[in-house]
Amino acid sequence: MNVTEICNLALSYIGKGRINSLDDDSEEAKKCRVHYDHERRRALLLYPWGFAKRIEKLALLDRTVPGWTYAYGYPTESIRVQYVFDEAGARKKEEERAEYEIVTLGQGLRVIATDVALAYGEYIADVRDTSFFSETFIEALSHFLASAIAMGVTGSANIVAQQMQLAQAAIEQAKYHAAIERERTTKYPEKYQNARFS
Repeated sequence: MNVTEICNLALSYIGKGRINSLDDDSEEAKKCRVHYDHERRRALLLYPWGFAKRIEKLALLDRTVPGWTYAYGYPTESIRVQYVFDEAGARKKEEERAEYEIVTLGQGLRVIATDVALAYGEYIADVRDTSFFSETFIEALSHFLASAIAMGVTGSANIVAQQMQLAQAAIEQAKYHAAIERERTTKYPEKYQNARFS
């Protein structure tokens, strides 16, 4: 599904006709052109979509940030850093979150400041290629887009609210599917485990 098809899906949700491309002169195409990229990034930021997740070794910089031991370059494609960890802590990055801070230094240089040596970063990438989008993401994005353009092309606040609710529902559906797909070991508090199994 390409950008035009996603826009047409959004338009169908609010009862409007199709466009041939974002370059059309219709009001629908103009609204899609204005809002599509913003809504795409917004949808990416709201959930750690698997297709947008990236892990890479961070580039150590010869810069200092007060209060932190290391400064690493902010990944070029990133729109949100989720975890910073070393190789040994990769599987425990969620349970034992390492502290870090995103700082902008002189000349607009964004860095990740942390005390983690030889750090890796997990982040959400600014994915533009629609061939990577999951079906659930397309569902969420098209409803967010429909909500953004609805007032301009329908004048209905009710449709705006309805589409926003459907977008949020798509995010919740993504969370549900992710929970099913992830296999987790049950972790018992130490005192409970000792009492239960001793």
